[in-house]
Amino acid sequence: MIEVNCQVSIKKSGVCFLDETKVELLKEIKMLGSLSAAAKKMKISYQHAWTLITEMNRIAPTPLVDKQRGGSKGGGAEITSYGDKILSDYSLIEAQLKNLVSRINVEINL
Repeated sequence: MIEVNCQVSIKKSGVCFLDETKVELLKEIKMLGSLSAAAKKMKISYQHAWTLITEMNRIAPTPLVDKQRGGSKGGGAEITSYGDKILSDYSLIEAQLKNLVSRINVEINL
C-alpha cells in the first residue's frame, strides 16, 4: 500500500514562519504560561525555544507571544490574540490538508 503524508510549513519571504514544532511550542506556552516549561515539556533547550519565538515574532505583523524575562518574580510568556488566531488558522489548514491527503490515499490505492 502506498501512503502520502504531508506536513504544513508556512513560509514568508523564504523563511519558515510556522511548522509543527513552532505550533507545538505555541500550544505549550498557551497551556503552561511559561517558555521554560514549554521547552522542558518538548525536550528542547530554552535557548532554542526563545529563538523560535523570536523568529515568529519578527516575521509576524504583530507578536504571537508576549514574553517576560525572569527576575525576582520570575518570567513568563503568553500567547497574544494574534497568536491565538494563527493557531486557529493553522489548525484549519492542517484539517483541510489532512482531508485532501486522505482522499489522495484512497484514490492511489484503488
